[in-house]
Amino acid sequence: MDRRRLLAALAAAPAALALGAAKKKEAKRKDPPEPRASRRRKGAKAPERHVDVAVIGAGALGAWAAWHLVRQGLSVRLFDAYGAGNGRAASNLASMMLDPVQGGDALYAGLVEESAKAWQRLSDTASLPILTACEAVTALAATDAFAPPRDADRLGGDRLRARYTQIAWRPEEAALVAEKGAMLAGRRGVLETILDAQVAPEDVVMPAPLRDKRRDLYTLPDGGTAKSLVYACGAWLTELFPQTLTPQRLSAVRQQIFHFGPGQGDTQFRPPAMPALVDRAYGFNLLPDVEGVGVRVWKSAPDATVDPDSFDRRADADSGGRALADARQWLAGRLPRLADAPVVASAAAHDCRTATGDLLLDRLPDHPRVWVVGGGAGRAFALAPAIGARVAAHVEDASRPVEPRWALARLTG
Repeated sequence: MDRRRLLAALAAAPAALALGAAKKKEAKRKDPPEPRASRRRKGAKAPERHVDVAVIGAGALGAWAAWHLVRQGLSVRLFDAYGAGNGRAASNLASMMLDPVQGGDALYAGLVEESAKAWQRLSDTASLPILTACEAVTALAATDAFAPPRDADRLGGDRLRARYTQIAWRPEEAALVAEKGAMLAGRRGVLETILDAQVAPEDVVMPAPLRDKRRDLYTLPDGGTAKSLVYACGAWLTELFPQTLTPQRLSAVRQQIFHFGPGQGDTQFRPPAMPALVDRAYGFNLLPDVEGVGVRVWKSAPDATVDPDSFDRRADADSGGRALADARQWLAGRLPRLADAPVVASAAAHDCRTATGDLLLDRLPDHPRVWVVGGGAGRAFALAPAIGARVAAHVEDASRPVEPRWALARLTG
């Protein structure tokens, strides 16, 4: 080879090597992955006119009752006068608390595990999470003497201060710490439950039971029929059954809720660092910041009895700022780093409560196949899967005895 050809070959070698490497790299390159398959559930079936059960009220209790009834193979229609997840519903809040301690009440603490598993299964199939795990801390009042329930530990002030540095603890204080607490998406959780049940909610005003004695069926507003009825419409039970459930026995009570925004990049008020807090010592509750909505604070005791149809759902609408001032005063003592945090959201919401503070789940007098369910003093949403299962069991077996504490007789005397 002469000198000229040798120099040309040497000059072309790097380009050839680079071209070969590019072709080899291109051969190894994989095709782009397929888009993630949609997790959208099957659409709801068209409602039948004649069904086994009509459920009135598409909140958490009604949704889970319908879910369990469908799983039992029964045909179901679901009615709500304002629509599922509407702005007047007690289940409409962005977040709820699943507290394993339940104020030391064994009856309700016994429903926690079943409900948590059901919410978790629902969350696992949803596009956005329904359940967010977080520890639940119950700060005890001086008069609290109940023993820690299963899966909860009693800690003193020094250990609490080391574990939760955001919260101010006194050395003599004690609290129950449950690692298996959770936060639940409110409205989203209700809508996902209904989707999973594959029941199409109907915006229908359902009156008190109208029984067709000849056929032994209940007539529905569109002329359809149902063998059994479940009224799970919360505080509206007093409108439907004023002779049985007076406002003194069951009512809507107002809670003023404020969301305080931590500073930029501040994650100490989010799970897992921040727990849900039930402060029995000072009468306030707190949920940590999830999805950027801020730290939610509200007073344990309601401040007014309201009409669920018409009351103003703006926080502090008629209290001259006292509710916010009380919340800030509590924050200054318990979470001083949030004492001056801005309010990023607020609302007035209602809770359905009975005179005893217990849930109501019983037959309507003179109607052995009509059930009423409501109340629960703020715990019903989180425990709705377990409560809904019991409603479905009663519908399937009308002779099944009711829980004595949930009996209508406790309210009516």
